[in-house]
Amino acid sequence: MIVVVIKYGVVGVGVGGTFATRAIKEILEPEGVATVEAACSAHEERVKGFASKWGIKKWYTNYRDFLTKSGIDAVIISTPHYLHFPQTIEAIEEGLHVLVDKPMAINLNEADEMIRRAEMRGVKLGVILQSRFDPKLRKIKGIIEEGKLGKLVLGEAYVEWFRTQEYYDKSFWRGRWATEGGGALINQAIHTIDLLIWLMGDIDYLWALIGTMTHNIEVEDLAVATMKFKNGAFGLILGSTATYPGFPHRLEIHGAKGSIIWEAEMIKKISIVGEPEYSEVERAKELESWARPEAVPPRNHAELIRNFTRAIEEDRNPLVDGREGRRSLEVIRAIYHSGKTGKVICFPFKE
Repeated sequence: MIVVVIKYGVVGVGVGGTFATRAIKEILEPEGVATVEAACSAHEERVKGFASKWGIKKWYTNYRDFLTKSGIDAVIISTPHYLHFPQTIEAIEEGLHVLVDKPMAINLNEADEMIRRAEMRGVKLGVILQSRFDPKLRKIKGIIEEGKLGKLVLGEAYVEWFRTQEYYDKSFWRGRWATEGGGALINQAIHTIDLLIWLMGDIDYLWALIGTMTHNIEVEDLAVATMKFKNGAFGLILGSTATYPGFPHRLEIHGAKGSIIWEAEMIKKISIVGEPEYSEVERAKELESWARPEAVPPRNHAELIRNFTRAIEEDRNPLVDGREGRRSLEVIRAIYHSGKTGKVICFPFKE
């Protein structure tokens, strides 16, 4: 069997681009799975330094040159949110596969067009929601699917983080509806929201409050939503960048026969009727992502990129394709609409 090494190009050289590049360079490239052939950023000094640090041969400041002259097979997009849609469409039209960072777009109309174009052109579209590949979360998923918790009754997602005003001020695109697409939910809480619906299932309807409590920004720094899932369970989402000094993100899944609490990348508790209680009591400092997201190891990114690479080679859908990536965006957009109108929002939600 001929092993095909997929050549990736990374656009955006901030935290997201660094995660993806680390995952490939430190894990996948030594295994002969993938390489990073090129990097692109509008900032010449940054992309030059990035390429030098990671041993990337080609770098570009012009996105079209990057797409057409670098010889890549696929693009990893980790740019500001408002660029995800146009950059994805341009790459798709060049016949390139696209792995785009969360959120895949800033509204559902853009997301739907990205999915449609990828299917029409016959290329793969994936979304970087790497927590689905965490072994601990896959363990939790297995427990739920085996029915060990019994009937699900309640699912909760908490992201009570803190960001300074400087965090928003130093990046022109943050804190604006037109460029970030929202605030605490679409940026900080989206991974945990994605995990909630991945574990609990689809939402039937929700009602939400959103507000700007402590920052001088257009978008929300605090949001609370209550919901009912299609399986009858209740749910709660809380997302914030206004809760000083910031606390570990947390998921709670409760069923008639047991409960699971996942906090700060660890299983805090699994309690099931008739079974010994399980807990990971040691908290790894490297995983305190509510304080330093750049400190998280790239293992989950590597597994997501590995899956996407195999999907290209085997001509199948990646596990987190465009339709899966759209699910958390739909929930967030529904929360925003409910928060602005005061209405209960039923699913599916259309903009």
